[in-house]
Amino acid sequence: MLRKVGFAIALLGLSLAAQAQQRTDTGATDARAVAAERVARNYHQRIAVEIAGSGQARDLALAAALQDMATADPEQASAGDADARAWRQAAARQAGADVLANALLMMGGGDGIDALREQAAQRWAQAEPGNIAPRLFQQDGVAALLANARSFDRFDLHMYDQVRWIQQTLVQHAPTANERSVMSGDEAVPIEEHAAISAMGLWAAVAIPSLQELVQACEGQALRATPTRRADCGHLARTLVGYSDSSLGRMLGIDLLGRMAGDASGRAEAQALRRRMDWQMLEWGRISEQQPRDGAPQFARLLADPQVRTEQDLIERILGEAGVSPYPPTGWQPPRR
Repeated sequence: MLRKVGFAIALLGLSLAAQAQQRTDTGATDARAVAAERVARNYHQRIAVEIAGSGQARDLALAAALQDMATADPEQASAGDADARAWRQAAARQAGADVLANALLMMGGGDGIDALREQAAQRWAQAEPGNIAPRLFQQDGVAALLANARSFDRFDLHMYDQVRWIQQTLVQHAPTANERSVMSGDEAVPIEEHAAISAMGLWAAVAIPSLQELVQACEGQALRATPTRRADCGHLARTLVGYSDSSLGRMLGIDLLGRMAGDASGRAEAQALRRRMDWQMLEWGRISEQQPRDGAPQFARLLADPQVRTEQDLIERILGEAGVSPYPPTGWQPPRR
């Protein structure tokens, strides 16, 4: 089961239109939003056919996801269509041990997709046996994680690897000047920037695994299910905290440490980690809000830097460029506490 988030961001490519719309009245805003959605759907459907034309596994998987985005009801899970299903099936036949091709096949939904995605996740896991991420896309993923917990050394969704590849592909199939103007709220947004944010939105909307089962297996009475369960969960939690390519993995690891904490020292550790992450995320948001287009130009620039491999790398670079410490001031607490 995939957790769908950020459909509107993926569909429209960016909150660029919303920024421009804030300067208009409500009626104009609604009209712009409808126009931007229509143009985005038509654009995604058009380039899906173009991209699928290469016949390559990665291209076919991306084309299917774009087709889903173009034809789905934003309020419902994507149903896909005959073309998307055919493209995914063709991508699966060719994917082999290509990690990115199999990871891209995690995108999408609809009839018959679950079995195809399960097989792609299995191929991904075989290619990267130490990676937690592909296990969480599998039906028995948590059971396999717990049975072999000490063999896992990272949680790598290949988030920026996928986003960079999608961005490159979108640049090669760029919207027309008129399409980009409508989708971006008439702002002159560089093609690379528009593609970077569109790629990030597309990935975030459809490529997130369900994490609830792992949380349930590592809290309360479940920690006593086997003699090694607490130690196994502890290893997985610390791997998630220290070796994740995304904030999603770090947040999950910190949450697990907090749920498992059996004494004051454990609770204090989890609280300190959560407090530091809260500080970084809030400061990242504050810094981005003060920049043009909510920090999209900076994101595109940093995405082009190969030294920015993980989301934590990105956050630390953004904080560093703004002269902000990655550690919260003494006594600082997030607003909700």
